[in-house]
Amino acid sequence: MNILLYNPDNEVTNNFMPHLWMFLLQSLTPPRHQVFLVDGNAQRMSEAELVAYVRKNRVELVGIGAMTRMAAKAYRMADAVRAAGVRVVMGGPHVTEVPDEPLGRDGGLRHADAIALGEADQTWPKIVADAERGALQEIYLPVDAAGHEVKPSLDNYPEISWDKLDLEQFDLIRFLPKWVRRLISAAGIRGGRWESFHVIPIESGRGCPYGCEFCTVTGFFGDAIRFRSNESVVNELLMLKALEKRQKGKIAVFFIDDNFAINPKRTKSLLREIIARGAQLPWVAQISMNLLRDEELVSLIAESGGKWIFMGLESIDPESLKSVAKGFNKP
Repeated sequence: MNILLYNPDNEVTNNFMPHLWMFLLQSLTPPRHQVFLVDGNAQRMSEAELVAYVRKNRVELVGIGAMTRMAAKAYRMADAVRAAGVRVVMGGPHVTEVPDEPLGRDGGLRHADAIALGEADQTWPKIVADAERGALQEIYLPVDAAGHEVKPSLDNYPEISWDKLDLEQFDLIRFLPKWVRRLISAAGIRGGRWESFHVIPIESGRGCPYGCEFCTVTGFFGDAIRFRSNESVVNELLMLKALEKRQKGKIAVFFIDDNFAINPKRTKSLLREIIARGAQLPWVAQISMNLLRDEELVSLIAESGGKWIFMGLESIDPESLKSVAKGFNKP
């Protein structure tokens, strides 16, 4: 069966990094199926263009994931694909929050044949199997025998074979103006010419205990932190380093954990292992401001390849922060 995983663009900006969910689900798909990936932020398509792509590649199942700001575009694309006679399954934070909407149970149009609620690590293989035998259910939710939601363990995290994937649509060099490309080539005096430049998403853990009022992370991923093993993360970095060398390009990593240093002891052990195994690549992460008071952590960040840290600074007024359950972030 040919499967397309599609991430819609937000019709405003271009993302500098592909979305991890597509690569993760691809790695969880049985190898007898062929999986195509299209990220609208890197490869924009109209409804007609997406339908033409689906027909050209004889796609039988389209998986669409979207956050709320991309939901309208996601629904339009899903409608076009379904009108062409191809089944659509939708998932992601928006669909999980309003499951009746994509199924047309809220009085509106139906946009999906099936939806996946919450994290799809466990449900995606079942979705593929059901689609293959023509028996898609309407709703897929990861639950145990008692009907309780199950958050997947990251202990046996699937290997994403970055070195075997076609990443051309995510090469940032092609988005740069010619004069910028010339500057990059000229700057090659320190590391050779860059023939490609990719920012690759990696997760080392999921979940956040804080539950800030304005954030969906705790609701979607839970308040208990689940971590991959240090070895698993470092092996992925080493794979990317080897790929960088082979491509004669540059690879940077974005640790997409919602709070990369939520457990400072664990983060330090990971960074020490990155250093010990020579797995340093330029990397970016999101870390709460209160955790960066730890000078040892900051030093390890720098030594392990950390270049940029994003911090949430919603307000400098303590009362405002308390009002949205973020009083821990003291200005």
